[in-house]
Amino acid sequence: MAEYVSKVATWKKDMVDTLAKEISSSKTIAVLNMEDLPSRELQKIRENIGDQVTLRMTRKTLLKLALNNTSNKSASKLIEYVEDGMPALLLSELDSFALWQLIKENMSKSPAKAGQKAPFDIIVPAGPTSFAPGPILGELGDVGIKAGINAGKIEIKEDSLVVKEGDSIDEKLAAILSRLNIRPMKMGLNLMVSLENDTLFLRKLLDVSPEEFATDIENSYSDAVKLAYSVGIVNEVTAKLLLQKAETDAMKLAYSQSILTDKVKDLLLVKAEAEATKLKGELGK
Repeated sequence: MAEYVSKVATWKKDMVDTLAKEISSSKTIAVLNMEDLPSRELQKIRENIGDQVTLRMTRKTLLKLALNNTSNKSASKLIEYVEDGMPALLLSELDSFALWQLIKENMSKSPAKAGQKAPFDIIVPAGPTSFAPGPILGELGDVGIKAGINAGKIEIKEDSLVVKEGDSIDEKLAAILSRLNIRPMKMGLNLMVSLENDTLFLRKLLDVSPEEFATDIENSYSDAVKLAYSVGIVNEVTAKLLLQKAETDAMKLAYSQSILTDKVKDLLLVKAEAEATKLKGELGK
């Protein structure tokens, strides 16, 4: 690898060295796909978030070399994600979730174009439309939208999944979505994956609200404690719970076998008194 770098033009070597150093010193490294992003939109985004991130765009080969020659050994995990489209690197001191939220805040909606890939499952919601009965009713059916006529207008009968995430949007569907004023595309930086503290985060994982993420963490923590408790794993969280369980089980055993201990003696005395009263009643009869 070092031999190959030495053979390339000086400017390329300098770029790889500089980029490798920037990668090494960054908390979060994200791979973007800049394909289909107009230069005017990119300039606007740079003006809005430029002070919080560093955007680096160059040839795929140079990006791969930089990722492979940085002191951050985990950076090589990103190499496979710079294969498609027009890759770029986004470097930041923000954590992955904060970085994605910043990117989302600087996105704008745009209509779908034929050939684009759906960024998520695109669902056309049920409800009335402004269209009078006509050929469009058949066109809706052609793209998988169930529709009918109600009160002289075309109405979409049920939520309709028209394209799945990652699938291409064809020309006919793009036209229908435009007529329905559905703008499913997000114009902005297309983050594919980010790397932080040796951990890869795909966009799907990052695309949650902070509240939802906090809830997921709480539920995961609760489930982990329940699992550790149920199988008897002792740690700083379950130790007290397991000791309480052990004490309760010991008291139940001592009580059932009438073993006199400080913990159960009062209970055994109550039990003995109840039995004596019952016996006294039976003898009286």
